[in-house]
Amino acid sequence: MRKCLAVVFILICAPAFAESTNDPFQEVVTKYLAAKPKPVLSEEAHKYKVQAEFMVQQKQPGKAMELYGKALNIAPWWPEGHFRLALLLGDTNKYRDATQEMKRYLMLAPDGPDARAAQDKIYQWELVVVPEAGKTSKDCPECPEMVEIPAGSFDMGSNDGEPDEKPVHHVTIAKRFAIGKTEVTQAQWHAVMGSDPSYFTGCGDNCPVEQVSWDDAQAFIHKLNAKTGKNYRLPSEAEWEYACRAGNQQEFCGSDNGNAVSWTSFNSGSFFFNTPHPVATKQANAFGLYDMSGNVWEWVQDTYHDSYTGAPIDGSAWDGDSSMHVLRGGSWGYDQKFSRAASRSKFGPNYRYYSYGFRLAMTLP
Repeated sequence: MRKCLAVVFILICAPAFAESTNDPFQEVVTKYLAAKPKPVLSEEAHKYKVQAEFMVQQKQPGKAMELYGKALNIAPWWPEGHFRLALLLGDTNKYRDATQEMKRYLMLAPDGPDARAAQDKIYQWELVVVPEAGKTSKDCPECPEMVEIPAGSFDMGSNDGEPDEKPVHHVTIAKRFAIGKTEVTQAQWHAVMGSDPSYFTGCGDNCPVEQVSWDDAQAFIHKLNAKTGKNYRLPSEAEWEYACRAGNQQEFCGSDNGNAVSWTSFNSGSFFFNTPHPVATKQANAFGLYDMSGNVWEWVQDTYHDSYTGAPIDGSAWDGDSSMHVLRGGSWGYDQKFSRAASRSKFGPNYRYYSYGFRLAMTLP
């Protein structure tokens, strides 16, 4: 029985929530509820349980989550394991995953001792779980593909990073908007502007356009809007980070593993010759957006401020008297730490560099 259940557990990586009638986890639930007597943890699963509890005591939640996961890989029917893992995920702001684990606990133990607390946690997390991204659209063959981003709230910034990433502040984006699925490519730039300013033209049409300034990006947007009759723009810095985080609090845009989602100086070439790479060749984040960490730095609309004190909390761009504009996301030529979700950079609006690019945004009705 245990081997069968372990096989079923491997299949639950599908993104659908557990209550879906097509979720393989339902088979685990059915077998567990019918079992008399209920199964008990094997010695190996019990070992991981004890080690996880010890890591909680040692205030190492990441290691504790890993160990609970190993125990559940052996015994996916273990209700308490799902409950404890859910609490840890919630404590580390991984609310979507926490909700899924807590729902699995309730499926296995609807009348369990922690059922009331589990449901109340789900109610709390519903306030901060960002809905899945919506449909994609493209206004012309050469236009960037845009992804509809739902309204929602998130905590912007980091208390563990640089001074200009503080203070962490809660931002509510009240209306949906669209943002580019990828950075603007060299082919898309050429189709609108009739030239390619990129240093790495040999990288190919599907590589991000680079060596463009903030002013250049505005010129591109002006021409694209005239061509399409639409209202493209740069994203605000808050919109950019909201789209990057996609309902999670991971270190990078879509993962805690930078190599999975970003091209940086760690992985984009040799020590002496790093380069950008074609867009969408790394893992997307939960909104289906590519390269928000790494590949090229991305201009946003905002002027630079050296802290978030006084920053807008409605997701709008923060204008000011600064001569600098903000860039986000890091690049192929920079250390991986600059590709963190909260990392920021700045430069003058007319400055061009071969790791500076952008992606588009659009207000939706």
